[in-house]
Amino acid sequence: MPTHTPRKPQAKARAADPTEHIDWLALWAISLGICAVILAAIAYFTVGDKLGAATIMASVAGLIGAVLHLSPAPSQNH
Repeated sequence: MPTHTPRKPQAKARAADPTEHIDWLALWAISLGICAVILAAIAYFTVGDKLGAATIMASVAGLIGAVLHLSPAPSQNH
């Protein structure tokens, strides 16, 4: 019984583009924001400290905003 081979070549694995990179600053900002939400939730739900939770959120938002404002913009030509 003859075996039929496919007419199209199989898809070949493509190498990762060396110009693609991870934006570590954005990843840092997201992770710091998630940590701030968790800490604020702990402060609010365990002790009921509304002022402490708001202070945590505001200070981390200010820190992230200042770092992102002062950092250079990622280049689009990579």
